[in-house]
Amino acid sequence: MRAERAGFAPVSEEEKEKWGFSHVRRAKALKLYSDSMIVNGDKGYRSVLATQGVTEGCYYYELTVLNSSSENLNLPSNPIPANAPMLEPLVPTHMTMCYETHNLLSILESAAHTRIGFSTIQTDLELPIGSDQFSYSYRDSDGSGFHQSRRRSYSRPYGPNDVVGCLIKLNPQKPKVKGRKEEGPVVSEGSCIRFFKNEEDLGVCFVDIYEGTYYPAVALYQFARVELAAPLSLKYPDRLSLFSAQPFA
Repeated sequence: MRAERAGFAPVSEEEKEKWGFSHVRRAKALKLYSDSMIVNGDKGYRSVLATQGVTEGCYYYELTVLNSSSENLNLPSNPIPANAPMLEPLVPTHMTMCYETHNLLSILESAAHTRIGFSTIQTDLELPIGSDQFSYSYRDSDGSGFHQSRRRSYSRPYGPNDVVGCLIKLNPQKPKVKGRKEEGPVVSEGSCIRFFKNEEDLGVCFVDIYEGTYYPAVALYQFARVELAAPLSLKYPDRLSLFSAQPFA
């Protein structure tokens, strides 16, 4: 049995003993592999949460951005040399018309994108993380932060083979006053979210985030893929002691 920890909350009763991406809280188009540690995108932006979340405390997780997958495209192999001209006719692939070209895989990789961060279960999983008040994200293409669909300049881009670290700090939630109706989200004063790219600390991206139970979350565009790290397999475990943080799960 998983040890109970203050502030911890599983995403669903059936997944409370598991660490990985959630089968319950994922857009149905996304596919999970490798015991739910790898998630594969499909066409437009869609999102998935991890199985364990927190309401207070400081917690950290990592994931690795993998090369995009072309498994769903069912494309023929192409032995054409690199200097060959583009060929016709068009090859239909999943509602998209692509030229069969020696450079097709690089085109697919450039079309795949991710947004990585944290979200509550109230977010719309058919949208990218950071689109609403319930989620916060760091975007690969330009290093921007996103919350409520508002872009903010943050840091540098990331891509395939990069390890992205994500840290959230939440203070204990304010006591609810009996009989008083809360109007709108409540700010967790002193809370923050910061990100890391490989060995580099990128600094704080969001401060005074809203109270809630937050889960590691990722949004994938086209055939992007990411792999979640097991708590005992973190690439940069020293961050736990450096920030007085705990691993998820």
